[in-house]
Amino acid sequence: MDATAGWSATVRLRAWEVEQLGLTTGQRLLDVGCGLGDAGLALATGLGDDGELVGIDASGQMIAAARSRAWGVPCPVRFTVGDAHALGEPDNGFDAVRSERTLQWLRDPEAAVAEMARVARTGGLVSLIDSDWSTFSIDIGDGDTGHRVRQAMGVARARPHDVGGRLVELVRACGLEPVAETSATQTWSEWDPDAAPAPDGCFSMWSLADDLTETGHLASDARDAFVDRVHQAARQGKFSMSLTMFGVVARIRETQR
Repeated sequence: MDATAGWSATVRLRAWEVEQLGLTTGQRLLDVGCGLGDAGLALATGLGDDGELVGIDASGQMIAAARSRAWGVPCPVRFTVGDAHALGEPDNGFDAVRSERTLQWLRDPEAAVAEMARVARTGGLVSLIDSDWSTFSIDIGDGDTGHRVRQAMGVARARPHDVGGRLVELVRACGLEPVAETSATQTWSEWDPDAAPAPDGCFSMWSLADDLTETGHLASDARDAFVDRVHQAARQGKFSMSLTMFGVVARIRETQR
């Protein structure tokens, strides 16, 4: 989580989010899928003594870690275990609601966004940042490998892997008015597989090979050779990967109430 927070794409999107939300003293912010709490805590520094940050995550371990990081924030902070599909918060309670790289793990992203809209006040803002894994690509100077990966990443499986590219569509489906949108691409241009098991903040090539096998784009007996080919390319400086993340900020309309 700390590694992905340090991705240049994540940093750019969070900076954009700060500008778009324009949070001020006394406002209330809800972070859905808050993880370690770092993004919400950074935003909370501008809420003053009279504001409040509430963070919700499905993982008790994440919540415990977020609570341990909450010192020094001027406003009250409350981190709790919760379900993004059924937020245990009252209607119209927050000036802004954010969710980052959470929708891609949910069974029903639209229901989660509808819940975020429910707990935001009229005129309030909902900020969504998420990855679109159908944009993921790898280049090791071998066209076949890159083609296989692109095909496999385009296959819809048990989770909404491409939700990042559908954020605008999603907020409109929930009756929200998009007011800003952007994207940022994370790139990995070098990696030493002998020093780190995976590129910074990403999955291992063994995991990628498993995905290709699961989608039928790689034979199970070719798994080891695939991983070895990628590792060798990385050692020779012939490795690069990329993934695009998207952001949208939407407003709660009066007609939604």
